[in-house]
Amino acid sequence: MLNFGLLSTGADNFNGGMFTNGGFENGIVGWLQTSDWTATVDADTAENPSTGSNQVMYQNFTFEAGVSYEISADQLEGDAVINFMINDVDSGVAITAGVHTFVGDGTARSTGIFIATAGTVKCVVDNLRLVRG
Repeated sequence: MLNFGLLSTGADNFNGGMFTNGGFENGIVGWLQTSDWTATVDADTAENPSTGSNQVMYQNFTFEAGVSYEISADQLEGDAVINFMINDVDSGVAITAGVHTFVGDGTARSTGIFIATAGTVKCVVDNLRLVRG
């Protein structure tokens, strides 16, 4: 008996939750930035030369007031300190700390990551995820 199943074209896209393209499978599409972030599509990652601080990559949201949200990301390479940016400001929490929970404030804000302390080599990030807690 013949089986005419679908052929797989690669790994499934990462589920970034509320983040569009949190696994960078589509390059930098969906992300806004005020810096030198680029995407390496073949590796499904984003990278930054890390030579300056305040290198921001973000998306805009209106979080429901009083509702908990969880943000996470993976830092795969580099020695820069990369923090979560939540509601337009530095959360003070490095992405290497794991999942971070915060409460929405009901206003339109930018949320993502930024380089709080410059590194000496490029940094590479992946798997940015934002979900209701």
